Amino acid sequence: MNLFSKMAKIIVLSLVVATTALIALYFIIHKQLITDQLDKAKIATDSIITMKYSQMIYKNSFSDIINFYNKKTDMNFKIYTLFKSEKLPFDEEFINKLKNKKSSYKIVSDSLIYYRPVFMDNECLICHGGRKVNKFTGFKKGDFIGVLEAEIPIKKENYSYNKTFLFIFFILGIALVVTLYYFYDYMKSIRGDISKILLYFKNKIKKGIYEPLKSKMTYTEFEKLKEEINSAVNSIVYYRDQMIKNYLLHPLSKLPNRMKLTEDIKKEKFNLAILNLNGFREINDYFGQKIADELIIEIGNRFKGLMNKNIIKNVYHINIDEFAIPLPYKEKEKNMNFLSYILENLEKPYEIDDNEIVLTFRCGMNEGENILASADIAVEFAKRKKEKCVCFCDIKNSIKEFEKNLKMLNILVKAIKNDKIIVYYQPIIENKTKKVVKYEALVRIKDDEGNIYSPASFLDIAKKANLYPEIKKKVFEKALTEFKNRKEMISLNLGFEDFENEKIIKFLKEKIDSFPDPQRITIELLESENVAESKRAVEFMNYLKEKGVKIFVDDFGSGYSNFSYLFTFKVGGIKIDGSLVKNILTDKKSQMIVETMVMFAKKGKMRVVAEFVENEEVYKKLLSLGVDCSQGYYFGKPQKII
Repeated sequence: MNLFSKMAKIIVLSLVVATTALIALYFIIHKQLITDQLDKAKIATDSIITMKYSQMIYKNSFSDIINFYNKKTDMNFKIYTLFKSEKLPFDEEFINKLKNKKSSYKIVSDSLIYYRPVFMDNECLICHGGRKVNKFTGFKKGDFIGVLEAEIPIKKENYSYNKTFLFIFFILGIALVVTLYYFYDYMKSIRGDISKILLYFKNKIKKGIYEPLKSKMTYTEFEKLKEEINSAVNSIVYYRDQMIKNYLLHPLSKLPNRMKLTEDIKKEKFNLAILNLNGFREINDYFGQKIADELIIEIGNRFKGLMNKNIIKNVYHINIDEFAIPLPYKEKEKNMNFLSYILENLEKPYEIDDNEIVLTFRCGMNEGENILASADIAVEFAKRKKEKCVCFCDIKNSIKEFEKNLKMLNILVKAIKNDKIIVYYQPIIENKTKKVVKYEALVRIKDDEGNIYSPASFLDIAKKANLYPEIKKKVFEKALTEFKNRKEMISLNLGFEDFENEKIIKFLKEKIDSFPDPQRITIELLESENVAESKRAVEFMNYLKEKGVKIFVDDFGSGYSNFSYLFTFKVGGIKIDGSLVKNILTDKKSQMIVETMVMFAKKGKMRVVAEFVENEEVYKKLLSLGVDCSQGYYFGKPQKII
């Protein structure tokens, strides 16, 4: 129901109630008018009845008294008696009703006729002979003897009364018309204001156009409503702008974020370089989140400075430690030089809270289509290379790489399910005697066609797919089962992720506990500074030493090379990294490093194993340097054990 209909109904209902009340008042007042005339008739007839006795003394008859009253009043009186007529001009029902009620009336045309019964009383008997019975008529005291009629004209009163009420109804009608007219005019004006507001919402707000309502309102109330609407719209615009700003800007640097980059990529074609900050997690852990956040803000400020100098057009902060720079399309060499300049600027020291922080970045740039995806892949390649570089990626090549990985994952899953995880063993010989003293267990997988795959083709995929723990357990189980009744030692590899996996540690303990001679087991520990910091790793190595298991450090000299933790964990030996062994005949630096390692190990009463021994010359050189054992293709390739 609309407002006009609602208010119209209220007005009509109010007028109906008022009219009903007026009509009721009309009948109430008319009733009072009749009552007044009846009272007048009663008083007059009472007076006639009373007067008849006194006038009869002067020989005046009842008729004379009535004639007198007819002349002196505006009423017309008549007397109907049984003295003159045996039959009255009234029916029996009327007479009986009149006797019971003592009076009656009717309205005929413009007159009110009042009837009053006349009864035989003492005065009548005295005058007409006899105290108990009229000797002329035979009526007794109390007998009905006639009817006194009084006719009162009420035409004038009715006319005056009706004229007054007709006037009132006329005025009420005019009031109704005037009220409805002004109500219509008022509602027309209100509708005008409401239409302006509704059109504003339809043409502006509904379409997402948040502009102030400018139309002039007829009424003050709607003008105030317009002000409130405009105030709400201004608030919506403000908060919308803030939300858009927050949605498209990084909260720390206030640079456009990844969402904004995604939008801009749709509008314009360009090459994209993604710069990744090296070691941000370590910076955050060492300096704390506050300084790390301030560092990110400072990096953002440097980018803004480059934009202010028009050196770069735009920069996007796409991750906490990653920034993206749009570059000219298909200008690889020019972009490379430009990126070198940008990196030089970004890698200058940062002074934050008396701390001088030096940063390095890795960079990836897209080649071809799918700008953001290929740039992301390129920077991932740069991270894996673990050196400062700029990598490029074409998404087509990435798709091929993905398909290749997916195929390998399928082979890997089937190999685990169908028990096609196999173990190859490479011999480790005693240099002085050339006898095999140990075998290193190396994992392989076999596909349905019988092809054998080395760890280089599937290990990274296994780790990403969380299949690595299953492979590790299979290798340990098979190797320890095969060497349970052999005399040689068995060497198994463990990395930092293995020490952090509670299920692997529990499994290894069960297998070592059930092995008849744990002293024949060697654990080759991949060199990592994290191992020394891991409580679980330290506890497990203490367990291994209690069991008599040998602990060697694998690939020693390839990276971390923290000599101190060799003594902390009391390892039994080291395995020199193959990159040093391969170059020992041609590179004096490699030879010097190996000599130092051997000397250090001997002083620490540790055994030394050299891997990647490819020929006799290398073997003899290692023998001369005091290396205890050798491993490599010169003595045997990895294969199934005989």
